[in-house]
Amino acid sequence: MQSPEYESDSVSDNMRTLDVEADKPAARVASLLRLNGLGSLSRANGLRLKNGDVIVAINGQIFNGNENDFVEALTLDNADARALVTVSRGIVLFDVLTAGPLGGTYEFTEAELANDIAEAFETYQVDAIDNYEPYEVMRNSTRDCLVFSAKPGQLPYVFPAVWLMHNRIWEPMFAVIAAYAFSIVVHPLLFALIYVLTCVYFGRGQVGILRSYGLFHEHNLWLCVAARSVEQVQTICRQIDPRCNFRFSHVGPPAPAEAEEQSAD
Repeated sequence: MQSPEYESDSVSDNMRTLDVEADKPAARVASLLRLNGLGSLSRANGLRLKNGDVIVAINGQIFNGNENDFVEALTLDNADARALVTVSRGIVLFDVLTAGPLGGTYEFTEAELANDIAEAFETYQVDAIDNYEPYEVMRNSTRDCLVFSAKPGQLPYVFPAVWLMHNRIWEPMFAVIAAYAFSIVVHPLLFALIYVLTCVYFGRGQVGILRSYGLFHEHNLWLCVAARSVEQVQTICRQIDPRCNFRFSHVGPPAPAEAEEQSAD
């Protein structure tokens, strides 16, 4: 039978052991990379990434490497290859497609922030890269957004006027129709020549034409996203800016100004 003094010493030793275990720091998780510098000619700038954006994953696999590892992971052997990079902007996760290193400079995030993002990424769905399409979002001062695919399609190569109408590029559409009407009255061969030229012009320059038309209406490139549908793009935009608006919205009307002020508070 142990004496009371011995029992007291044993309890004290156990308490000291517990105190030591409690004082041990929690295991530190690997930090994520955070963008803290944009080069004017970098891919990151072209994709409209911002300082403070956090690199979360590459092709669906969470990335915990350093800056050199990041460059190496995005150095692709095939010129036509693309990598899917998941980015966190605040609490919003979205993807971008890149053909090589993003450029810019990076720093490590705090462990707590990395843990929060990693936890959110656990429920974030990443599909096969072939299911994604690059989209660009242009926004004006009143937060009206234009969303279009940056992947060239076949429609403008065949029916330029229909493509212009589909994208609501009204002024060039009327000019093209007028050119068709004038040329077919003059001579069918002239109409055929003009039709072929417009097919080649709008087919090869379709993405640039969409951007130029947006700039003409005072919209600036705001966001580049890899997504599976226009609805997903609009959802991401609405998460980043609750008051952004779309001409044909799949996500309902924008939040009122009062709701945004309350969320900011």
